[in-house]
Amino acid sequence: MAIILADLFHATQKTYQLQLLAGATGLNTPIDWVQFTEDSATTDFLKGGELIITTGMSCDSDSWLHDFITRLIAQKSAGLILNTGRYLFVETISAAVIALCNEHHFPLFAMPWKIHLSAIMQDYGNRLFMQSYQEDRTTMAFSRLLLHPDDPEGAIDTLNSLGYETDLPYQVMVTATPDRPDRLMEQLRQVAPHCYHFRLQELFVFIFLKPDNAALRTATTDVATIPINPPVEPVYFGIGALTTSLSSLHVSFQQGLFALKVARQQGSHWCHFDDLGLFKIFFAVPDPALLANLADDSLSRLETQDPQSQLTKTLRLYLEYDGSIQAVAEASFTHRNTINYRMKKIRQILQMELVTMDEKFQLQLAFLIRDYLTL
Repeated sequence: MAIILADLFHATQKTYQLQLLAGATGLNTPIDWVQFTEDSATTDFLKGGELIITTGMSCDSDSWLHDFITRLIAQKSAGLILNTGRYLFVETISAAVIALCNEHHFPLFAMPWKIHLSAIMQDYGNRLFMQSYQEDRTTMAFSRLLLHPDDPEGAIDTLNSLGYETDLPYQVMVTATPDRPDRLMEQLRQVAPHCYHFRLQELFVFIFLKPDNAALRTATTDVATIPINPPVEPVYFGIGALTTSLSSLHVSFQQGLFALKVARQQGSHWCHFDDLGLFKIFFAVPDPALLANLADDSLSRLETQDPQSQLTKTLRLYLEYDGSIQAVAEASFTHRNTINYRMKKIRQILQMELVTMDEKFQLQLAFLIRDYLTL
């Protein structure tokens, strides 16, 4: 994860005598790099995420700073440090500049002239480099752990050296690459401070330590339901069960992938593996053919004699509505007499009276298995 501006500010505030002037609500912004610039014309080359430092040497009017910050905001810069005392002065910063920064959650700092620019830039550059190096090691270790669980020792040793203890409760959440990643990370940082995220193929993977699942669900749902113009593909999240160790983290990952499939099929933004009922048991069966055979034992005889699936659909509704002919008729927009006729035929084909709990459960289980195998 990138260094968060708030962490960098609090860690170096005394060293560089930094003063936060405005934009405190934007301190949770991640920083990608530190950039020194004096010319507003060069802001077009910024990629976003940079913490900008300037002395204001090019300041030639009262509106220069306001215009400069406006361009930085447009380029999605992380914040601005003013090296004050020669060209710019804290007491001359206008109320309009302060209001602009507060409105756009853009952190504005002042640093006295006596602080050497080379010192702060070298320090911040080193911190960002080390953070990037540690992120690369962390991402590689987690990727190996999730994709190659049969050989976990090396990955776990690396994660231990990076501060991740082995025997703690971890949990994995996965989503397809979101169209609003900045908003998502901002929400997650607020509800899950102990979170590491990275790209894995076409997915975003999130590793949580002791997460609050209710808060996670609220945060991800808020992000997934934000209106975007033009409209984009819906965002879905799948979350695995809580594990007790890094060595079993791959299980939570696989569960999260499965939960993501269910979320997509059901059109739900969020799906937790723990909420999947009997699907959890099916998931634990290593051989899908075993499940398919179990469903065939209960339904194949009916399906063979029901090419248009009318009887099969009626049977499922009959089980779902606990044997109520009236409810099945209403749900299928079919006359009661037709439903009664179909149920008589179903009983004959299956050679069941459909009275006992065992008979009903056997058939309900078969339908659930069919649902599971279509995912």
